[in-house]
Amino acid sequence: MTTQSPIRTHCPTCGAKLHRTDLSLCAYCATPLSIADAPGRVDDETIQRLKRLREHKSFAAAMEFTPLDREAEVVRGRRLTLGTLVLLVAVAPALALAWTLTRGGMWIPWAVAAAVPALVGIGILASRSGLRTRAETRPMMRRPALVVVRRSETDSEVGGTNYYFTLRFDDGSEGEFLWPGQGTSYEPLSNGYAGIAYTRGAKLVDFRRLT
Repeated sequence: MTTQSPIRTHCPTCGAKLHRTDLSLCAYCATPLSIADAPGRVDDETIQRLKRLREHKSFAAAMEFTPLDREAEVVRGRRLTLGTLVLLVAVAPALALAWTLTRGGMWIPWAVAAAVPALVGIGILASRSGLRTRAETRPMMRRPALVVVRRSETDSEVGGTNYYFTLRFDDGSEGEFLWPGQGTSYEPLSNGYAGIAYTRGAKLVDFRRLT
């Protein structure tokens, strides 16, 4: 009598929740999994289509490409604006300080008024580099992928939209990945798109379509 192994719902390596529990490979870190008596069935035609992408003329360049994390870059841009504005606030008391020093008046209050926003602004600008570093801490995976299903969720409070794409890879794995909305200038992926998916964990950083 054989005992069937319990179905695993999360990857033991990266901890991600598995989109499908009948497959034997984690879609988020590519760790082999023993979660079924046999590998789950996959669409052979889809897998072969994805494998043919490796012969595409743009495949090598796409695999060498490293996209920026757009979400982190948006925050970096906001901090650049905020830091610059805070530094500008320090300009007026700095000018008053310079004028006071020439007159021999009370300079300490103006020095404090200029130093505080200046230090705050410099700190905000300095924190921008850490955002990109943290975003790139986890390794990026580059794989041929097909968009199977797209869904979206809208935050009614802030008005932002998050997209979730179910991607199938040429190794037979499948998972759902978050792609934060980038505004009206970015067209979300459509079902059936094939190309190279750039993922970090359960986040879709970018997708380069190969046709």
